[in-house]
Amino acid sequence: MTDLGPTKLGSGNYLKDRGYNDPAEMRIKFLLSNEIALAIEDKVLSQKAAAELTNLKQPDISRIVNGNVGEYSVWRLMRALSLLGRDIVIDIHQSNQEQGDINTHIAPAKQTTGR
Repeated sequence: MTDLGPTKLGSGNYLKDRGYNDPAEMRIKFLLSNEIALAIEDKVLSQKAAAELTNLKQPDISRIVNGNVGEYSVWRLMRALSLLGRDIVIDIHQSNQEQGDINTHIAPAKQTTGR
C-alpha cells in the first residue's frame, strides 16, 4: 500500500479550496450558467438558436452551459438568462447582523391554467 501522506482537510468552501479568488461570485456565476442551460433545454433550443436569442456567439453559449464562466460578468449572465425568458429579482433587506449575507433562491416555475 502506498503512503499518500497526511490527509488535507478542506476549509468547507469548495470553491475557495479550488483557488477561486471570489468564491461567492463564482457560486452565483455557476448558478446562473446552470439556469441558462436549463432554460435552453426547456425551450428545446440549439446552442446556435440560444446564441441568437441572447446576442452571444455559439461558442460562448457552449462555454456557459459547460460551466466555464470565469470570463463572464454576473450582469452578462443575468442578461442572457432574462433574454431566455427568466425573470431575475434582486431583493435587498436590512440584515440582523453587522454584515449582511448574499444568498440565492430559485423560485419554482409559475403554474399556468389552461382554458
